[in-house]
Parts: sequence; C-alpha cells; structure tokens
Amino acid sequence: MSRFRKMFLRDRLNQTAQLAGFGKHPAWDDHIDDIGLTTETLVAVRQILYSEGIASQVSSGAWSRLEESGQALKFDHRFVWSREAKSVIGGIWASRDGKGRTHFPLIVCLQSAVNGWRAIRSFLEPVDQLGILCQVAKDQQKLRDSFGDTQRRLTRIAGWDSDGETRPNDLSKQQACAAINGMIALSQRLGKRSKHGARNLDKSLHFRLPAVSARTQESLEFWAGYLETQFNPRFPYLTIASGGFGPIDIIAGEPKVNDFFCLRATESCLPLTPVSSADKHLADARLEATVYWRSFGLGAIEFSGKGRFGHW
Repeated sequence: MSRFRKMFLRDRLNQTAQLAGFGKHPAWDDHIDDIGLTTETLVAVRQILYSEGIASQVSSGAWSRLEESGQALKFDHRFVWSREAKSVIGGIWASRDGKGRTHFPLIVCLQSAVNGWRAIRSFLEPVDQLGILCQVAKDQQKLRDSFGDTQRRLTRIAGWDSDGETRPNDLSKQQACAAINGMIALSQRLGKRSKHGARNLDKSLHFRLPAVSARTQESLEFWAGYLETQFNPRFPYLTIASGGFGPIDIIAGEPKVNDFFCLRATESCLPLTPVSSADKHLADARLEATVYWRSFGLGAIEFSGKGRFGHW
C-alpha cells in the first residue's frame, strides 16, 4: 500500500479549516517560504502538485514548447481534491519571483473536513479573496499577514453549516450534450475501475471534460458533485478548472507527474476524453448522466456518503 493511499486526506481536523500557500511571489527571489503546511495532506499537495508535477513540466520544457506554439493556457485555475468527507480546495495564479522569472505559479489552498462539493460552496470565495491579497502584497510580511488574517476569520466561523443547502444552477442548454458525453466517458472508464477496490488507488486516470458554465465555481461544483454522488467516495479525485469555458481536468487516484501537463495544455493539443460508442451499456450511462444534469440544474443533487457503489 502506497504512502499516499494511507495518509492522503486522513488528517484529523476537528472541524477546522487550515490554509496553506507556496510557489512564487515577487517578494522572494526564489520559491516563497511555505506557509501553513501543518498537515500531512497539505505537505503532500505541495509535493505532488508543485515540487513534482509543475516542476517536472517546467524542467522538461513541455510548457515552453506549448508557449512557443501558442497552445499554452495561463495559470488561472481553481481546484478541489476530495476523498470522502474531506477535501482541499485551492487556486493557482500566474506569478513571478523577485528576479522576474515566471515559470512557476502562486498557489493558495485550504483543507477542510467537508466533501469537495460543499468545500467549493463554503471556501472558494475566501480562497479567491486571499489570492487577490497575495498578488497585491508588496513584501513578505504583508503576504504572511494576509494568510494570518484569513486564517483567523476562518477559525471564528469554524462551525460553518456543512450541510450545504442546494440551490438552482444556471446551466446552459448548449453545454448539455458535451457535459453528458463527459459523464458517460467518466462512467465507462472510472465506473468499471472503482468496482475493483482499493488496490487501484495506487494508479491514476486522467480525464479532460468540458466546463458547464462560464463561472468556474459552477463547473467545479458540477463535476465534483458528479464524482461524489456517482462513484466510490474513498477514491481520491483531483478536479481542476481553468478559467471561463476552459477545460476541466480530473485526475483519479495517485497522480503521476505527467498528469499535470494538462494545466497549461489547450484542447487543441489535449482534447476532451472521448465516449466509446462500442459500450453495450451506453444507453444506461446516457440516462444516468441526463438525470444528473437535470438534478444539478434544479439544485436537487443528494449526497449519501456512499457513492454509487457504497463503502468498501
């Protein structure tokens, strides 16, 4: 059993929310001094996402080639990494260090004891606000103060309403076909995989899916909700949204370094995950996807805590 599988999102938070930050900022000549890495999970997020994932793409020159060909997305992402009733939500912004180098971003994230869908609703806004404060901070102390002030505000509201009342969503009918195909593609590959049990946590699957809204929060809610209501909740899912109608990337299982190529790859060089028309259960998968699309639009999705396959 891998270390990731044993510890990731298994920390005891006691209904607190813990902020962390890392990456590049003009107040530091190189990588900033890490802030708030107080849990094993947050340390793992930095290691897997930043020190291994992003760093490997920078050092290999993969993203430089995308930039040269005009096929590179800007760093302007929001993500949620969930497993059962715990999650990490965060933002990734283009940045630079004090020497003007722009290859690495600034990352702010927050770990909480609520599932990914509810974390998006409860914490995406304060994460976004903190990201803005960090970008305008002129010195190291101002940036640290911004983290400290936000952390204290979160501590004062530690008894947040984690029930996360549902609400109607403004989904565009033009996105319905693409979103339904994306759900079918997930079901065809991830549904079969989830049934095989915990041994598959040690390997990853990557999916590229469409946004359902120009609002990043709504797209994150849609795909996080689909994963958490349809598949085994003990499986770790990293859902990453680029800005506007940019693509949604989902990494299920323990990520590999090459999985993070997607962060800056446009759809022209990394297309959406296709549907297999040879699947004999295609009609059933389409019906399930359509039901979820309608339920989400009405604000009527439900979380049983068991996913479609129940607890392992």
